[in-house]
Amino acid sequence: MRALTLAVEDRKLSLIGTIMKTRLLKILSLVMVSCSLWAADDNVIEKQLQEIGAIPNEEVIVVQRKFTRKEWRHEFSPLGFGGVPFGTYRRTLLGSATYSLHANDWLGLELFNFAYNKNFFSSFIDDINANSTGTDVFLDFQKLLFFMTAGVQLTPFYGKVSTFSRWLAYMEPYFSLGGGIAKTETNSYPTFYPGIGLRFFFTEWFSMRMEFRDYIYSEKKRDGNSELRNNYSVAVALSFWLPKMPR
Repeated sequence: MRALTLAVEDRKLSLIGTIMKTRLLKILSLVMVSCSLWAADDNVIEKQLQEIGAIPNEEVIVVQRKFTRKEWRHEFSPLGFGGVPFGTYRRTLLGSATYSLHANDWLGLELFNFAYNKNFFSSFIDDINANSTGTDVFLDFQKLLFFMTAGVQLTPFYGKVSTFSRWLAYMEPYFSLGGGIAKTETNSYPTFYPGIGLRFFFTEWFSMRMEFRDYIYSEKKRDGNSELRNNYSVAVALSFWLPKMPR
């Protein structure tokens, strides 16, 4: 009887040992599979890091601090082109030169602006007179010769725009206000202007600006009366900045 009991106990111990071995093998298998997956993930991450590291530095563009500063810097715009394209009888082309001193990033003093004008009259009046049976119509416009003005620029905003997810364009809109002299072929008139513009920086010392202005003055007509003239001008200018940008 005692021998039978010992045999049963040995059988139980053998079954328990088998079960423990099976479970241990399963646990080891799971650990090995997890390690394999972890290694595969590490390989994927390492591969991605290698691919990122292979990108040339010049193609990695990061949005950082403001691209350029303007505090007590000089802006020279020796080359500007534009015109007054919105007249019915007269078209005006202009070439300009400008010098500005920027006190800080939002306030600029446009100390000198000279815009030379070249006028072209359309055939509108000639066509009317050619088909008229009465009194001919004559232009009362005086040809513009130049504007010479000074003013201020206010730059309340600054922005960066990503183009094609590759390049960054640094730009700032601004408002301008000033006054000066409008010279025609017969008289000189005091003039003032409001304006709005957009400046693009290519480097810290080179930029381009696009500007819309309305040169307003009171022009004396042939009959002795005066008439308010609005000269809506559109211009593009290239600018150079001195000295080197402060750090």
